[in-house]
Amino acid sequence: MHLRTLALALVALSVACGGAGQASPTPVATLDPTAPPTATATASPTAAPAAAGSVTFTLATGSKAIVRVNEQLADRNLPSDAVLTTEKVTGSFTLQPNGTFTADSRIVADLTALSSDSRQRDDFIKQSTLETRRFPEAVFFPKSVQGLALPLAASGDLKFQLVGQMTIHGVTKGLTFDVLATRTAAGLTATATVVPSLTFSAFGMEQPRVFSVLTIKDDIRLEVQLAAKEGPPASAPAAP
Repeated sequence: MHLRTLALALVALSVACGGAGQASPTPVATLDPTAPPTATATASPTAAPAAAGSVTFTLATGSKAIVRVNEQLADRNLPSDAVLTTEKVTGSFTLQPNGTFTADSRIVADLTALSSDSRQRDDFIKQSTLETRRFPEAVFFPKSVQGLALPLAASGDLKFQLVGQMTIHGVTKGLTFDVLATRTAAGLTATATVVPSLTFSAFGMEQPRVFSVLTIKDDIRLEVQLAAKEGPPASAPAAP
């Protein structure tokens, strides 16, 4: 018998002996090392739409976060406040008619931009206390307002409490701000002060200890000054 005929006969015999009802072997795909990886489809979370009558504000130039800590310097007779400020504060928030905020509302402060009247102090606080290389931002997630008449007046002075969660140094805690604000046709300006004040240990930070400073109170007073325009953030330009 010709060799090719013999080979075909053997293949046919092996298939026949496989028995009826046996599943056919699954073909093995040949991987092409030069082919780009195939993206895995994942369901992206979709934020719930804001309720009708909601108002959105987007932070603008002029927003800042201010941190004050009382210290007693070795070369001074009286204690004074160390004041550190960052003007890199961004974000947006949407207030709904029921006094709650949408889940995508947040205010972000760039802690790497904190500065005071002492470069030496700034470097120490960023490197040893805040550890800004690991935790470069402080993020506040507003949840609700208390004591604010709703729906929000189109203009006028406002006084209320803002309740939410703050993440600093990798630790998230509930916080409440006392807020004084003014709404105009141009937008919203506000000064928000944390009550009560914060402590270093509450956010997993060590209280600063420096040879040139006799005492540093474990009492952080945080103030956020907001300048916001009404409306959502501008959409990012489409990629070419």
